[in-house]
Amino acid sequence: MGVSPEQFKNGMRRLGGAVNIVTSAHGDTFAGLTATAVTSLSAEPPRLLACINRAGATFETISKGRCIAVNVLSAKHQSDAMRFAGMDGEPETDRFAQGLWGTGLTGAPLFKEALVSFDCAIESILDAGSHGIVIGTILDIHLNDGSEETPLCYIDGNWATMAALD
Repeated sequence: MGVSPEQFKNGMRRLGGAVNIVTSAHGDTFAGLTATAVTSLSAEPPRLLACINRAGATFETISKGRCIAVNVLSAKHQSDAMRFAGMDGEPETDRFAQGLWGTGLTGAPLFKEALVSFDCAIESILDAGSHGIVIGTILDIHLNDGSEETPLCYIDGNWATMAALD
């Protein structure tokens, strides 16, 4: 007997993850979304992967622009995470209207307040059903001094923070 989509979703809600804003650009078009399905892939060469829903505008921009930035959020950026997740009722076209934004080497938007931003050229995009597994080669890293800040996490439908244990 197979696992139903509802069972899968209920189980995965228990797997907490760091909250990131994944952005891309193609020409004058900027797009972005909130994602927890982001992880390191290799140190040599430096690569990461992000799982992006194929149905959204961000996936289309990533596919055409061949770049992404992964912007790792701190706990104080919950409202930014909600905006890029479409949870605040604002239109998708207004997502970059708030916050301090710059542009990376690849042209992808970088959130200047992020704990760290990884600026990546797309190495490949693998088909994985409803999502694409985007593999990015990291060309530049923007590390902020967030030593006092705790990363923003999402688990079981709730926002949370992560702190080091003593």
